[in-house]
Amino acid sequence: MPVRPLRAASAAARGPRAALATVVAGLAVACATPPEPHYDDDIGIAAEPIAPGAAAGTFALKVVNTTLVHIPVLGDAAGGGTNYRLVRRTWDADASRYRQTSQLCGGYNVEVGGVTTTLPEATYRAVPASAAEQVTIDDDGTYAQTDHLQLWGLRDLPDPFSTPLPANAEEAQQAPHADRVVDMDADGNPGVTAQISGAVQGDVYIVQRKTVTTRGVVLGPDRALGLAQNTNELVQVGNTNPLLSRQSEGGSEPHPDPRRSWFEEVRVADEADCDLVMSAEDDGLLSVIPPFPDDGDA
Repeated sequence: MPVRPLRAASAAARGPRAALATVVAGLAVACATPPEPHYDDDIGIAAEPIAPGAAAGTFALKVVNTTLVHIPVLGDAAGGGTNYRLVRRTWDADASRYRQTSQLCGGYNVEVGGVTTTLPEATYRAVPASAAEQVTIDDDGTYAQTDHLQLWGLRDLPDPFSTPLPANAEEAQQAPHADRVVDMDADGNPGVTAQISGAVQGDVYIVQRKTVTTRGVVLGPDRALGLAQNTNELVQVGNTNPLLSRQSEGGSEPHPDPRRSWFEEVRVADEADCDLVMSAEDDGLLSVIPPFPDDGDA
């Protein structure tokens, strides 16, 4: 007589107790306990988690970058600056991910060694929008953003993030760099014009590549904050005062206190523009000082 293979019996066939166990197991999966809100030790703040897609919308973003500038003879001093951006973020439900672009709206640089570098607000807004940013918000409220890119006075780089820039003004006039340096602010000078005032004065013409990465927590669907990391490659391609050729001679590096470089974003109306972003701080929407406890209070 042929032997039939054994088959697993259904839960119902195994009896009511087995059927009940199967139902309970299914409910446990469906009602899994959500993760504990992430507590960010670096800023001393716990996240307020949100549902997937809840952070889609339009935001005003402030990013503070603090550096340590090495000044010949004078020593080291805090430098850097602040950028303001208009962020538009959508939720791709099929891919379970956010897609984001951001437009630079304005900013300012810190005075260093009695010298201030100033650019018109229109120059900030002429920087091409950063259109391929990656944003991840985990179930526990952890926030991370990468791939923000600013190209000042540059175009047509084969790889916008890694193609080498000219080493100096001479290289900037040679192939292939000569075709990549563009008069972004349309003032008749190469690259971007920045005004230098204070102990030394004049104009410098620069090209710059800057990237920004931020990480921290969301505080509900309308606000995120945390720390920022910046990379900055700047090349001077000309000037109106020979003394300015030595302006960046000492170089700079990220400030040793990472908490001095931070970000905050807040939701604004979908029809918001850069003018609204630039008034957000005065209107109390964006913080003037770091929006987290001092080290001793964390």
